[in-house]
Amino acid sequence: MEGIMSGTERYGRYYWCIKVPKTVSQNGEIYVMADEVKFENGTAVFIGGSRGRKQEGATPKTPQVVLALNPRSWTAVYAASVIDGSAIAVEHWKGEVER
Repeated sequence: MEGIMSGTERYGRYYWCIKVPKTVSQNGEIYVMADEVKFENGTAVFIGGSRGRKQEGATPKTPQVVLALNPRSWTAVYAASVIDGSAIAVEHWKGEVER
């Protein structure tokens, strides 16, 4: 069964954290797998797509929006660690990233 993807990793190569108001998510965060994020007039649009069961890392045949958040429903977006959800490329962020 090696190489078979069955979860959210089928929809994107990267793991993203979106900081949101607690009216959007109780803990103030949403995590999503997507290949890229685009910002269109303040809307955060996460693009990915379903891959076949053995297409790990492959670009999906038909890219699709896997999540879109309007301008007032998010405050920050970053590439996140799949281990603990922290920002992988941020050196200092008091209260968020402690290295």
